[in-house]
Amino acid sequence: MVNATLITSIAVAAIAILFGAAYASGALDPVIDKVMEMFFKAEAKAEEKKMEAEGKQEGEDFVKSQLKGNKKLGDFKGNYDFLNKE
Repeated sequence: MVNATLITSIAVAAIAILFGAAYASGALDPVIDKVMEMFFKAEAKAEEKKMEAEGKQEGEDFVKSQLKGNKKLGDFKGNYDFLNKE
C-alpha cells in the first residue's frame, strides 16, 4: 500500500514539474491561447443567448463583436499578464 501511494505521489509531482517547466519555457502559450479563445467564445455565445432570452432584438447598428466575450478575446490574444497577478 505504501508503495502505491509513493508511486502515485511521485507521478503527480513529475507531471506538475513537467507542466511548470513547459509553462515557464513558453511551450504552453499556444495551448493557453486556444483554451482562452474557447472560453471567451463560449462566454460571448452565452451572453448572446441571454440577450435573446430577454427578448432584445439585434439592431442594425449592433454588431456581435461588441459582446463582452469577444472584446475579452481581442484583449487577451498573446497577453499573459493576467497569469502573473499575485
